[in-house]
Amino acid sequence: MSIISRLKKPLHHAHSQGYPEKAQEPPAPSDHHDEQPVCRRTCIDYGPDGIMEQTITNVEEFFAAPRPECSHVRWIRVIGTPDAEFLHALGERYHFHPLALEDLIQIPQRPKVDTYTEDKKHSYLAVIASAPSMHENKVRSQQLSIFASKKLVVSFQEYEEATVDRIQDRLTVPSSRLRSSKGDFLMYCLLDHAVDQLFPVLEHMGDQLEKLDECVLDDPSAENMISIHDFKRSLMVLRREIWPMREMLLSLKSLQTESQSVIGDDTAIYLRDVYDHCIHIADMLETYRDAITAILDIHMNMMSNKMNEVMKVLTIIATIFIPLSFLSGVFGMNFNKSLPGQESASAFSIFVAACCVLGLGMLGLFWWRKWL
Repeated sequence: MSIISRLKKPLHHAHSQGYPEKAQEPPAPSDHHDEQPVCRRTCIDYGPDGIMEQTITNVEEFFAAPRPECSHVRWIRVIGTPDAEFLHALGERYHFHPLALEDLIQIPQRPKVDTYTEDKKHSYLAVIASAPSMHENKVRSQQLSIFASKKLVVSFQEYEEATVDRIQDRLTVPSSRLRSSKGDFLMYCLLDHAVDQLFPVLEHMGDQLEKLDECVLDDPSAENMISIHDFKRSLMVLRREIWPMREMLLSLKSLQTESQSVIGDDTAIYLRDVYDHCIHIADMLETYRDAITAILDIHMNMMSNKMNEVMKVLTIIATIFIPLSFLSGVFGMNFNKSLPGQESASAFSIFVAACCVLGLGMLGLFWWRKWL
C-alpha cells in the first residue's frame, strides 16, 4: 500500500470533526523496503524586529508553545508527504477545513483557490498551485499547497526546490519587504517562484526545439520522431499545469475586492504581475506547440519525399530491366537454328552490347524528360 493510500484511509474514517485521525496501530512490517519518504517540517517566525527558525519534531510541544515576540507572521513549511497526526493537529490548531486538508494528500489536484472567511477570527485562503520544474532533463510536476492568512502561511510541497529556499534567504535580510509584510505577501512570493521557475524550463525546451528543427532538416529519422513525441508529451504536461494556474491567479485577483479578504491592496498589484507572467508562459507554450507541429509535418513530408525518391530509383531500375528481361527471355528459348545469330561466334557479344545501348538510351531518355 502506498503512502498516500495509508493517509487516505484514516482521513475517510475520521470521527472527530472530520480531521485525519492519529494512527492507532503502527503498520505491519513489510518484506518490501517501501519506506515513507522523509518529511521535513520547518517553522519560521519573522517580523520587522527579528526572525526565528526551528524544526518541528514534536508536534504537541510545538503547538503548545507560544509564538516568539518577533513573530508577526508564522510560516510553516512542509516538504514531503505529511503524516496524518500532523495534519490532524494542524487542522485543530488553525481551524483548517477537512476538505482543504484532504486535497493535500489526494495528489494531483487541479490548481484552485478556496476561501474560508465565514469565521472572521480564522479567515484564510486554501490555494492549490502547480510548480513544474526540470529534473534530469525531464519535466517534473509538483503540487504546491498553501494555507494563507494575514499572520500565518502553511505551505506543502512534494520536493525541495532551490527557488523556495531563496525565499528563506530573503527573510534573513532585515530590510527586505518580505520581513515587513503580512502573510499574503509571502503567499505571493511562493506563487511567483512557482511560475517564474517555468521560464528556465521553457528556455531549455526552446533549445531542444531548435536542435530538433536542425536534425529534421539535416536527416529525418525514426530517432527524431521519438524525440518529437517526447517533446509534445512535455508540452502537454506543461499546458495541463499552466492553464488552470491562469484561472486560479485570476480568482486571486478578484478576491481582493471582497470583504474580510486576506489579500491586501499592495499584494494584489504583485499578484497581477504573476498573472501576467502566467499568460506569457501560456503564450510561449502555444508558440512551441505550433512550432513542434510544424516540425512534425516537415519531418513527415521529408520522410515521404525520401521514400518517394527511393521508389523512383527502384522504378527506374525496374523499367530499364523490363526490355532487357524480354530480350534475354526471347533469345533464351530452346529452338535449334530458328533464331538469327545463333551460328555466329560473336552473337553473345552483340547481344550484350545491344542490351547496354538499350539501357543507356533509356537512362538518357529519363534524363531528357527530367525524371532523374
